[in-house]
Amino acid sequence: MDRETIKILADIIKNGMSLTDEQIFIYNQDYVIPETSGLFIVLQNLSSNNYSTNNTFIPQPEGIEGAQESITMLTREEYLINIISKNDEARQRKEEVILSINSNFSKNKQELYQFKIANLSNSFLNVSELEGAGIVNRFAINISVLAYYNNTINTDYYDNNFINQIETD
Repeated sequence: MDRETIKILADIIKNGMSLTDEQIFIYNQDYVIPETSGLFIVLQNLSSNNYSTNNTFIPQPEGIEGAQESITMLTREEYLINIISKNDEARQRKEEVILSINSNFSKNKQELYQFKIANLSNSFLNVSELEGAGIVNRFAINISVLAYYNNTINTDYYDNNFINQIETD
């Protein structure tokens, strides 16, 4: 994958909910939620579980020395999406997150970057809290993503002639 999954998720949600760059954050990015009453989204990577790795040897065409190996990994990643506002907007628009990740824009991004957002997600959890004189409306939802990573590197290659030389010497 050429891009971080969490940044692609941010683009998908930003597009689907018509948010600005100032309204969507990646967790632990040294952000401070402004004092305004607008809607904000915070994305957090909770875990990443590798469930498959594969190493494939790719020989070069005849007459060209060397070879490459392609190493692939499939993972299941868990993300937490926080929907936050000081007004009612988080409560009123929280469903738009799910609508965004199921949009055609999202499906095109998933195909382009070779990952899959699970169709079903957990329910919204109300994690609103008292802050100063008012309550910050905050809803959280977990989503699962199946992601594909690939790395192709040059590797040593010993052809049959080299192996025969070792055996006969």
